[in-house]
Amino acid sequence: MQKFADRLHALEDRLTVRTQIAFAVGAMTIVLIGALAASAAFISYRNTSELVNIKLASVASTTAARLDRYMAIRQQEVHLFSKLEPLKKLWQDDPAALRKSLEQLQSSFTDFAWIGFVRPDGVVTASTGSLLEGKSVLQRPWFRTGLNDPMVGDVHEAALLASLLAKRADGEPYRFVDIALPVRDADGALLGVLGAHLDWDWARGVINSAEANDGGTDTTLTVMSKNGAVLLGPGTGTTKYAGDRLPGMLESRAGTFTEMNGDERMLTAFYVSRGHRDYQGLNWIVTASQPASVAFAAAAHSAKTILVIGAIAGLIGVLMAFVIARRVSNPIRAITEEANRIGRASGPTMLPRQTGSLEVVQLTRALRSLLRRIGFAEERTKEAELRASENALQFKDDIDKLRHLADTDYLTDLMNRRAFLAAADDAMEFSQRYKRSMATLMIDIDHFKKINDVYGHAAGDAAIKRIAELISQNIRGTDKAARFGGEEFIVLLREVDEATAKLLADRIRTAIEREVIGVGSKNIAATVSIGIALLGDADRDVQDLIERADQGLYLAKNTGRNRCFFMPVPDSRSARAA
Repeated sequence: MQKFADRLHALEDRLTVRTQIAFAVGAMTIVLIGALAASAAFISYRNTSELVNIKLASVASTTAARLDRYMAIRQQEVHLFSKLEPLKKLWQDDPAALRKSLEQLQSSFTDFAWIGFVRPDGVVTASTGSLLEGKSVLQRPWFRTGLNDPMVGDVHEAALLASLLAKRADGEPYRFVDIALPVRDADGALLGVLGAHLDWDWARGVINSAEANDGGTDTTLTVMSKNGAVLLGPGTGTTKYAGDRLPGMLESRAGTFTEMNGDERMLTAFYVSRGHRDYQGLNWIVTASQPASVAFAAAAHSAKTILVIGAIAGLIGVLMAFVIARRVSNPIRAITEEANRIGRASGPTMLPRQTGSLEVVQLTRALRSLLRRIGFAEERTKEAELRASENALQFKDDIDKLRHLADTDYLTDLMNRRAFLAAADDAMEFSQRYKRSMATLMIDIDHFKKINDVYGHAAGDAAIKRIAELISQNIRGTDKAARFGGEEFIVLLREVDEATAKLLADRIRTAIEREVIGVGSKNIAATVSIGIALLGDADRDVQDLIERADQGLYLAKNTGRNRCFFMPVPDSRSARAA
């Protein structure tokens, strides 16, 4: 009996040791797998946060740049209005003719809700739609500033002008951006102020496009003034970011942060506009926000998956710990040695089959199955990397197609205005740096309104398309042609002198004059007028060259149409005086 008791106590001691070993190994397995799972989840969240912040920052900066470029173009347009030769003799002499000219400009540049000329005493002498004519705008900030310097004002509601316009269908108030600059005669004497109210609705299209194409459906864009007032986006008219947040944003100019929107945590990136070229900018703050629940949805799913896999692996580890604790023997050492070899080996490998007890054989099978799964996972990973590479190539091809669509006029397949100006800027920089010649042709279809009125707009579109084809057929491969707006085209000629530019222009004019455009059973004859300008030393940028070609076009129109007019390069003294 005593011997039996001694053996029983010895058995209990052995079971206690085995149980302790099993729990120790199992606890270590769970801790290690838990740490790996938590680390993987943390890395997934961190990387996702960085990627989302980078994307949001890109959307905010791209949108701010679009807003600045748009405002710069509008400011340049008003500047060009004030410099147009045909308007110089109308500022004081003929208000009716000046009003007609301003209305023609407004019809071409529809984003301007109002364009008017104001005498130095603050009285509006001529304006589009005769709005505010005879009224005094002496106390308006845009007029007072515009008496001395060009100005661009921030977004505001214009109660006086809005009361004269038809009410908006959506019931929203009119909001405008004021643009003004002084108008002077040849001697520098102040004639008055040219003012324009730019309708703020254009910005909504920029924001909607950015949200749909750049940020995605869950990204919200907001445009704020430098004072924190929301100009566009959720909470329009309210003020955001009181305290130290707003000054910090203006000082750092760009960055990311998290904020609470009710009960929702938001990831937000901001970018402070920097202006564009001559446009100094208004320090508009563009923010791009996305709910954290949306941004981290994929990361949360991955974390849960990792934790589930970790829990399953932990349970497997506990079971294996019990098996290992029961059979601490040579087969286990053999397995340990083989596992050590596998851990040090490179590339796929397999655990040799082990003989021994049933537990050892089962452990060997489990490890061999695990290695096979690891090999399968590696193959799936390689397949996923290959698919990712293919998707990246497809994405690049889609981006190239979108870029082509963004740079091409939908009707004529020529370059559009934005793409042409970018190409012209590059050509201008090259020509000025290497002293190469360059010219522009400004082409406008004569009596195009009559074509639309007599034959219909479909025929007008067919005429524009055919004339665009004739222009492309009659220029060189190195030249660039674009539809500049409506029935107006522009051609960039490189490495040309005056004679060659005139020859190419007349070749285009003659080809169009000889062409009979067939639209159904109708035959349409069309002609064009062409303004020619050659790059001069005094030209500051491509806008000066385009403006001079446009002046030539105006003179070609006024001297009979269906002709080319070369606008000579002003000498340096005239350019400095201007």
